[in-house]
Amino acid sequence: MRDVSIIGIGRTDFGMGGNFIDLAGKAIKKALKDTENLDKEEIELAYCARSFNMPMNAGQMMLDEAEMLSIGAFNVENGFTTGATALKDAYYDVAAGINDMVLVAGSAEMDEPGSLITHSAGQAWDVREVSYPPYEAMFAKLAKAHMEKYGTTREQLAAVGVKNRNNGSLNPHAFLKEKVTEEEVLNSKMIVDPLTEYMCSPLVSGAVAFILCPTQVASYYNDQPIRIAGCAMTSGKPGMEFLESAYDPITRAAMESYGMAKPFFRVKDIDVAQVYDLFSIRELVAYEALGFCKKGEGGKWIKEGLPMLDGELPVNTDGGLMANGLSLGGSTLAQVYELVLQLRGKAGDRQVPDAKWALQECGGSGGSGFCGGIGGIGFGTGGSYFVNIFTNE
Repeated sequence: MRDVSIIGIGRTDFGMGGNFIDLAGKAIKKALKDTENLDKEEIELAYCARSFNMPMNAGQMMLDEAEMLSIGAFNVENGFTTGATALKDAYYDVAAGINDMVLVAGSAEMDEPGSLITHSAGQAWDVREVSYPPYEAMFAKLAKAHMEKYGTTREQLAAVGVKNRNNGSLNPHAFLKEKVTEEEVLNSKMIVDPLTEYMCSPLVSGAVAFILCPTQVASYYNDQPIRIAGCAMTSGKPGMEFLESAYDPITRAAMESYGMAKPFFRVKDIDVAQVYDLFSIRELVAYEALGFCKKGEGGKWIKEGLPMLDGELPVNTDGGLMANGLSLGGSTLAQVYELVLQLRGKAGDRQVPDAKWALQECGGSGGSGFCGGIGGIGFGTGGSYFVNIFTNE
């Protein structure tokens, strides 16, 4: 297997409106411009992340907009982790020596961004009828279970929203750039107790693109290539206790990716991280599942300031999904975009000093995992979970 590096990155602003084709074209062109000495004719294949509400040939439409329709395109769809899945496919394509230059692009369009409660995504799955939004209900149940077992407070849940919105105010690409206070988060509209509106992520339009090649030649195309050091994917196990089922697939992916990164890789080696903050409780669980802190201490960890920009391990430095919004094809790629900026030292006011190792975590349920969380079966029985490690070394 060959080492693989990212040599070109591009993204659009995330926000309201926009056509997924136009957005993807802009992101791809930016990724091409970010490289040096690259003729786009050198790109051999594209992995295109498309959301379920886009045409089956969305990838070809994206390439046509970028004037690259002559190459092949895989259309990738995997729920909330669609972008990360496309990146993983491209990574293993290049690592295995099948192709030398591969494009990854992800895009989505939403006409009326807002809280997840406004989106009729349930039509894409066989969901049970409930009087409240299924995703919010599932994560509200997770939050209550965490609060009951570990004593997590509403204020600790609110701290995630405060941190991420504050970080988002420093990100020119973010959808929500206004800072919020703990009081504003707690007093925002109650969606499903204990989750308020500012503890949830909005749905948005937006696109992201990368270009990957073998690390051996990466410096020819960019003087700051970023190597993909670890790339791991898991799914949840059926039949697990509800709360534990939220941790297990993340931890297993982390252990695999840590093992790939380098000998004796430790959490202390991570300088900056992007984790999946679809809801505030989801970020707290990620801290614990990844080993940033002990299980049950995610709320305490954030209240002590450890994942802040100036903390021990800055998390979601670009504002995460809570500030950028959820672009079903682009959000998990936007996580990587931010980490590449950090490892290049080009994140502006969000820059983590001397960042060398970065982690991405994301995961989401579709199908049975989506419904199972409500009914008590558990998370992950239909979901995919990723932990990826990146480095400039």
